[in-house]
Amino acid sequence: MRPAFGSTRSAAAFALLVLILLLLPAIVGPGQLPSREEIYSSFWWANGPFPYIHQQIFKEKGDIDIAFVGSSHMAQGINTPYVQEKLGKKLGRPAVVRSICWGGAGYDALYFITRDLLQHRKVHMLVFYDDYNPGWYWANSLAPRWFRFGDNAKALSGLSVRFQLSYYFAAIIGMPRNLLSLIRSNIPVDLISKKKNYLEINFKAPNPATMLGTSSAHIGFGLDPAPTSENAPFVDFAPPTDALSSEVSIYSPATRAMFQFKGPPTPPLPLYFARKFATQAQENGAKLVLLHIPIFSERKDAEIREREFWPDVLRADVTMVGIPPARLFAGMTDDDVRKLYYNSAHLNTNGQEYFTSIITPSLLELYAPQAHR
Repeated sequence: MRPAFGSTRSAAAFALLVLILLLLPAIVGPGQLPSREEIYSSFWWANGPFPYIHQQIFKEKGDIDIAFVGSSHMAQGINTPYVQEKLGKKLGRPAVVRSICWGGAGYDALYFITRDLLQHRKVHMLVFYDDYNPGWYWANSLAPRWFRFGDNAKALSGLSVRFQLSYYFAAIIGMPRNLLSLIRSNIPVDLISKKKNYLEINFKAPNPATMLGTSSAHIGFGLDPAPTSENAPFVDFAPPTDALSSEVSIYSPATRAMFQFKGPPTPPLPLYFARKFATQAQENGAKLVLLHIPIFSERKDAEIREREFWPDVLRADVTMVGIPPARLFAGMTDDDVRKLYYNSAHLNTNGQEYFTSIITPSLLELYAPQAHR
């Protein structure tokens, strides 16, 4: 068998090249990296509405009254234009409500993407949900895109060495893309195009850029985790239920019986970033609201099932809000409830419009103190 290298010199040259590649994230400092805007302009629609997120963080200016942040549960759970319309009527002025959401759960993504948002725009109220994925114990799969060692190394200081290495290796993977951006800038994806994007094709959804970041899936119930050819045909369905906005519970001593906290506890890595997310929100003057968006398996629960008592766990002033699923789906059969979801974890257009109409009055109530700033 031929040797891998023709000489000791060529083997040494290869070893040196590998060493340089491994050290690049530590060598290339913040002043030598392209702007963070280049990160977002390089994402495409299959990872979530990142072209829209890019526009909202770096192009659009002005305060945001309410920002819904998180992964696909939030994107599919809230009809943002509806909330903006109702808030505007309440305030007597044009309101600014946006969904800044992406694909893939993880508190690390929630922290870093929200950090970029808060560095460029003032947000008065941040609405998020439990963004923990029990299958992930390391860096988010998209970390090579939004984590850069030169920018973000200090954010890892409280993590164990093995977790820090996970993000360092993510930075190694992302470094070639960052260096390429120094040579030529990314061309941002067109927000509105005659050619349909990934979400429009696979979810039969309106372009999220026309829906203030909302992703509204116009498909029926199917297999997890994403739409397949086996998804049932979409059927318009307006639930015949007596669930009212008055059934929504904002956590307090008086409503404590409506909430259930049974774990499992959040592991160290997501807990670390969840707390950093809460801390940065408070440092930037944003009111924090944790919204419970029910999944299909919770449909008969008489209480709102949360893993943790979040104000204690996050060490922050967090308001929890939700509606007991048994009340939300009162009077419905399992087949009826399936018409509100496109899989066991995500609401479709029917469910999004129904859930948003019921939860919005409570969200507007929580925003009220912010309106007088």
